[in-house]
Amino acid sequence: MTTLAPTPILAALKLAASYHGEVGERLYRAIATDFPESLQRRPAQLVTSARASAEDLDRLLRDAGFSDTFELRYRAAKETNRRLSEPDLSVTTRSGPTGDRLALSRVLSREQDNLAGTLHALQSNGAFELAAQSILGSQRRWVFGDLKSTGYASLFAIDLTSALRDVVLIQPTAAAAITAVTDAHPSDTLTVFSFRSYSQLTLRLTREFHRLGCTVIALTDSYASPVSEFADHVLPINTGSESATHSPTAVVAVGHILASLSAAGAKGATRRARRRAEIARALESYTETAARS
Repeated sequence: MTTLAPTPILAALKLAASYHGEVGERLYRAIATDFPESLQRRPAQLVTSARASAEDLDRLLRDAGFSDTFELRYRAAKETNRRLSEPDLSVTTRSGPTGDRLALSRVLSREQDNLAGTLHALQSNGAFELAAQSILGSQRRWVFGDLKSTGYASLFAIDLTSALRDVVLIQPTAAAAITAVTDAHPSDTLTVFSFRSYSQLTLRLTREFHRLGCTVIALTDSYASPVSEFADHVLPINTGSESATHSPTAVVAVGHILASLSAAGAKGATRRARRRAEIARALESYTETAARS
């Protein structure tokens, strides 16, 4: 392997590397060796060989005037008048004694298929719009998730609160569930997240809201899931995964889209979101560190 004579790109990278100490020099050498063919390696391979991190590579490229490795590869191809192929993500580093060079490809393909299939089905059968209309027209919007679904419920409630009033995230405890059922009204909605292994608390809470006459919206993994029995709107989500646990990708996406659709029909939603942002800044809820760097 050889390092070519300095080019404008290599000169820019070398200058930037000088500001980042040993890790910058290691990254520069990984790129400069066999440049520009070195850029046909995956970024993960470059940083691994340089004993660096993805953040180190981002900083080096930014200081050298490149937005990312895609721009670096594009400009290097023009500068050297060579065709540089995209790195093959399907060939990954072996992770064990037997290894699985197609692991990343399988995971990405599975997640993409789950998301595309779920969104297509919910869009084609009108489930998104019907559920969003119910949330928008309700007096109070209750949200619940237990076990792993606690995080999904929290994200959904945050999205919904940015544009709508009277959003209540029920904590996954028996005491909070009792309080919620006591305060609920038939004109309310309950949006519930429930996936295998199904939570008994979720099932019981949903049953009680259903008995009260509230509109129940279930984001779950199947029309046959236990919570579907008490739901007025069921949004089935494909959560298949290469791992032992279910995938969160499509769940988070569906929750965000449902919250966005609900907010889109709310009067004054934009004004409310702007006002919340102003108050948050006044209370210094956000950090400006990233903006200053």
